[in-house]
Amino acid sequence: MKLKKVLDSVDSRSLQDLLGRLYHQEGSGRKPYNPLSMLRAQLLKYLLRIPSDRRLSLRLRNDRKAAKICGFGKRTPCHSLFTHYRHRLGEETYLQAFNQRLRSLIESGVVKGEVLAIDSTHLQAYSQRSRDNRTGRSDPDARVGRGKRGFILGYRVHTGQLHGL
Repeated sequence: MKLKKVLDSVDSRSLQDLLGRLYHQEGSGRKPYNPLSMLRAQLLKYLLRIPSDRRLSLRLRNDRKAAKICGFGKRTPCHSLFTHYRHRLGEETYLQAFNQRLRSLIESGVVKGEVLAIDSTHLQAYSQRSRDNRTGRSDPDARVGRGKRGFILGYRVHTGQLHGL
């Protein structure tokens, strides 16, 4: 099964050290879930195109095989713990760990790095239009473009979906 091979590749010593520093090692409080298991679950969410943390939590609770592959026992995390996990890591650390794993999976041939779809959304700028009617007055990098209800001054943010398994 390719999915098991992909998630088993996450057992890197550097990742374990990086993620382990974010959690308390002793003292009071509930014992945390294994940070590598949480990262495997996030990778599973991406590869299976699970749209939300709530759906990921339900999938792990109902699919014992997926939960075991991630490294969870009988208990699986609730949806809010996945959000807390990403906040605890921070965006930069999360993306660094995720991209490191994804890059190694693509290089080893386990995952194909093909782009299936690219989509963009418009982020509105806090600025007024300049006299040329194409850029922003206080934000010259902002551009005028089409929005849902007419024209908007702002930025286009592009995202892509890689082909997983």
